[in-house]
Amino acid sequence: MEFFKIRKDIPFMRHALVFNVISLITFVAAVFFLATRGLHFSVEFTGGTLIEVSYPQAADTQKIRDALAKANCTDTQVVNFGSRRDVLIRMPARDNIKQTEVAGRVFAELCKAESGTLGTRQYTTPQGEQVSRPSCTVASGAEPLRLMRTEFVGPSVGAELYENGALALLVTI
Repeated sequence: MEFFKIRKDIPFMRHALVFNVISLITFVAAVFFLATRGLHFSVEFTGGTLIEVSYPQAADTQKIRDALAKANCTDTQVVNFGSRRDVLIRMPARDNIKQTEVAGRVFAELCKAESGTLGTRQYTTPQGEQVSRPSCTVASGAEPLRLMRTEFVGPSVGAELYENGALALLVTI
């Protein structure tokens, strides 16, 4: 007994003209937007600073964005990284400011937004090394945020990524 009639042939070619028109429209739209708006390269391609900050509770990314806007840090990207407590801040490279100063200024502004005071604290890494890092403490002695890492991406790394991506696209085509 057969409850469902299963068709063994699927008429793909009956809809070929519709699929080709849809494909052509999306291709033309992609070329149009690529020509008019261009590509938006992130920090990994243009170079800049990556700052990872950890909070003891869920981080308020809007509060972080507001604090960075007050510090006149434009074109920053603030995203959760790993968990809701970890935040990754991406900032583009600037010619007139050293990247170490950028990371210090950003951490100081975030500490100020949490009503903390900036200082230095000794930490022990998982490998057992003693490291001195900037810290933010409040009156109770707790740390409202912790600087986990800062990385500086140079534009030469971005140029290599761009070339390898273009080569991969060429091979794919």
